[in-house]
Amino acid sequence: MAVTLVKLAGKLTIGGFALYGLSEVLSSQDNTIKQLSMLDSKTRENIPVTLPELPTTTKVRHSWNTGVQRVFGGLEQAPEAAWVLGKKGISSAKDFINKRMK
Repeated sequence: MAVTLVKLAGKLTIGGFALYGLSEVLSSQDNTIKQLSMLDSKTRENIPVTLPELPTTTKVRHSWNTGVQRVFGGLEQAPEAAWVLGKKGISSAKDFINKRMK
């Protein structure tokens, strides 16, 4: 029991630090671009292998905006989708019960 709790606490701690680190890196487009550039330069300095080029600033901005739009589009449609799925579930449950009652 204690081992399980220690494992869980360790996983939650690692996850929390990862989430905190990502929130700092991905807090804004400009900050993300700056972090990507820094990572690119440090990697190229320390690894003597030819690496592919990182995406341009315009591509990062476009990808960022597309991702944000998709997430909020999904959140916008979630209540309607839940309603439709709920109606289908209720209908299926009624049909199942009616078949079993006969």
